[in-house]
Amino acid sequence: MYKKLLALLLITAVVVLISCQSSQQDEKRKAAYIAINKILDSGNVDELDAYVAEDAVDHQMDPSITDKTGLAGIKEVFKYYHRIFPDMKTTIYSMAVSGDTLFGYVSSTGTSAEPYMGMPAGQQQTMNAVDVLVFEDGKMKEHWGFMDMTDVMKMMQSMMPDTTMMKEM
Repeated sequence: MYKKLLALLLITAVVVLISCQSSQQDEKRKAAYIAINKILDSGNVDELDAYVAEDAVDHQMDPSITDKTGLAGIKEVFKYYHRIFPDMKTTIYSMAVSGDTLFGYVSSTGTSAEPYMGMPAGQQQTMNAVDVLVFEDGKMKEHWGFMDMTDVMKMMQSMMPDTTMMKEM
């Protein structure tokens, strides 16, 4: 009887320890995601070294911005967006972690400091997106970003001549 009780207590202790470690990893991944978004807003790209793997893959990488890959390419993209939108502010609305993957819903707002994608300087833009990040050894290893197409259409509308048809959209 005592052996069964002891075995049950041991199993319970192991489950509690594993779940605490998993929860700690989830919180570290969330903290890394928050930090990465703050770095995007601030432009302090050297701080990315602590959160992004050297050989990270950003599946949303824009080759018109950089031909670099990995952490170096991500830094170039962050510098580029900070130059275009120096006042960018990102709000994280929600995060969820499942295993090594984090899902985040964010909104970034900024005013273009120079012409961008046909927009004149001084144009404020807001983009809502869902990010999917995979972590390995405590750092972001992969990233996918999915933008809200309504925001993309609004941005495109702001670049087009004033037409009644576009106003009705």
